[in-house]
Amino acid sequence: MTWEAWLEVVEEVAPRVLGPADRRGDALAAEVRRLSELYTRERHALDAAAAAHAARLRFFFLRDLPKIEGPLAELEGALPEGPRWRVLDVGAGLGASCLGVAAFAKRRGVERVEVIALERDPAALDALEALARAAHRRGLVPELVIDARRADVDGLELGTLPKADLVVAGFVLNELFRDRDEVDRLDAAEGLLRALVGRLAPGGSAIVLEPALRTEARALQALRDRLAAQVYAPCLRAGECPLTRRERDWCHAALPLELPPALAALALRAGLRASRLTYAYLTLRADGRRLAGYEDPRAVRVVGGPVESKGKAEWDACGAAGLVRLRRLDRERGPDNAALDGALRGTLLRLASAPEDGASVRARAGVPIERIGPVARPGT
Repeated sequence: MTWEAWLEVVEEVAPRVLGPADRRGDALAAEVRRLSELYTRERHALDAAAAAHAARLRFFFLRDLPKIEGPLAELEGALPEGPRWRVLDVGAGLGASCLGVAAFAKRRGVERVEVIALERDPAALDALEALARAAHRRGLVPELVIDARRADVDGLELGTLPKADLVVAGFVLNELFRDRDEVDRLDAAEGLLRALVGRLAPGGSAIVLEPALRTEARALQALRDRLAAQVYAPCLRAGECPLTRRERDWCHAALPLELPPALAALALRAGLRASRLTYAYLTLRADGRRLAGYEDPRAVRVVGGPVESKGKAEWDACGAAGLVRLRRLDRERGPDNAALDGALRGTLLRLASAPEDGASVRARAGVPIERIGPVARPGT
């Protein structure tokens, strides 16, 4: 992640697009803290989030920018070919998802990214276009063509939109259909995701990012079960999501990324984490293609942990069979199980043999555990 250059982009754009709503220092930290509370504990009042312009641009845009790179890295071998990518960004906001895609594309040699950005807030669209121009001037993104369209995604007729190589919906699904009961809301969300898959060009992918919160992530897991035939990632199994069995479980991933000093200081002042960016996600395709490793019964994805106690560490992992518990005694830590070192939620591993649902797998010398993958390292 080229933090310094992106911080310069925001510093250039913020005074102009925010005007009197710009904030710094304690005032900015207070706004960031308040917006975080709306996102996590007061979602009934989420409409007020639109007013937190400075917090959205000076903190949350930058923090969310790299998150799309985790799912993109897993599309290795299944990304759009050629020098031009066509992107549809649904609920674009300030553009963290589509600009994250563009930055990723730039490092892969893509020459041009064409974006249709759908967003109901015209001020957000103005900021997105300003950020895109500033990022291009600094060489962070390739040539960008932004078709910014003011639209309310709730009632949008997606069938009229052109096909795209990548469709992204970053942290927007949880904000839609909030006036409906749980079943109707899931039905509506399923309809939207099916419509998004319908806008994919041949070989295209749709990436849905959601907050790493229990309610929102579990809703995404329920949608995953409904859309199982289109799921490329994160799942390594065709059956129902085993993390839906217990209300206390939810599936999300973590990027091993430290915020730069300025953002880290702001996060800490607002009472937020300064590392390990977390999110829930689904990657969907229309062609039935699956993530590499899907057919291997030894492959598992870390979905919990590490939980460390006296003399040992434990991880929960999910694979073709279901949930397994990985356990490593401190005295048995060694080269054969070094793949567990730093294994965060979302890490893909290959065990020595295929486990059964509910099995406990002990990591020890002579029994190899491999990390497979790609491992997402934003900015590389």
